[in-house]
Amino acid sequence: MNISARSVFKVLILILVFALMVMTAYTARRELIWIGTAFFIAVSLNPPVGYLSRFMPRRSRGLAAGSVFLVVVLLFTFLITALAPPLVKQSEQLVRNAPGYTNDLVSGNSYVSRQIRAYNLVDRIKQSQSQILGYATSASGSFFMILKGVFSGVAAGVTILVLSYFMLMEGPGWITALWRIIPSRHQKRSQRLLAQMYEAVTGYVTGNILTSLLAATLTAVTLAIIGVPYAIPLGIVLGLFDFLPLVGATIGSIIVVLAALFTSIPAAIIMVIFFIIYQQIENHILQPLVYGRTVRMSPLLVLISVLIGAGIGGILGAIVAIPVGASLQIVLRDIAETHLAAKS
Repeated sequence: MNISARSVFKVLILILVFALMVMTAYTARRELIWIGTAFFIAVSLNPPVGYLSRFMPRRSRGLAAGSVFLVVVLLFTFLITALAPPLVKQSEQLVRNAPGYTNDLVSGNSYVSRQIRAYNLVDRIKQSQSQILGYATSASGSFFMILKGVFSGVAAGVTILVLSYFMLMEGPGWITALWRIIPSRHQKRSQRLLAQMYEAVTGYVTGNILTSLLAATLTAVTLAIIGVPYAIPLGIVLGLFDFLPLVGATIGSIIVVLAALFTSIPAAIIMVIFFIIYQQIENHILQPLVYGRTVRMSPLLVLISVLIGAGIGGILGAIVAIPVGASLQIVLRDIAETHLAAKS
């Protein structure tokens, strides 16, 4: 079999172009994560924007998008204003009172305290406490590093919001242009695929936000009822970890239970029971609604998507990995079904 030099040249060009695309994507992976996050935010906000635009003058989508973003910004401003003072105050108290909690745990008369002394863990616990406090002190002293991190986070947030706003405004135009490019014989299939991907993305993002808010609220309320201090920051920590699929809620619950253990063993036991019950509700009721009906991915594919997304883009990559994986799964499933149908 003779292979022409022209065919070899084409293959080499394709390999070179693919390698350049991979290198470019890796170099700009942070910006691509921003764009992907903005896209998912835009898709999630598209239903209220589309509904609100019906009541705007000339059905202005720009006014509708601006109104929705204004409501979102005001809501976040209210939450930050309401939560920031107690969060800062309780966090400072937690760092200041940590040595006392450790001494009570080590020298107390509870079962845990006796086991710590029995297994000679006193020095190790105090050493760990000194290291943690040292990290906290050095972090609080690194003013310029903190300032840089704050500005980087603000810049990323503003960039993502601006991208989301323009995506919401120009999205219908992109869809119209897309239908002009796609041949009419393929439009029905393409519309069906886009509708499925749209449902997967909106269902996942809105569902994940609601479950995280619910987890944070219930955790903070439970901690406050049983008298555990720092209920607000601990609830926020749990809610933030709950954004991470599969393992986030478990990691956050371990942190909260350890914090409750400093108050009392009964408090820690109550939180363990609370998290066991809540995890059952989330795993058997909430997550099936989010993943089963919208994303339609198996737990194995979800875990693989999260690992790949976290490796590429960190926390944001892990969060957007599932809707990306669900969209790819929809496309690949359609290709496989079309291929099988053509064979039969």
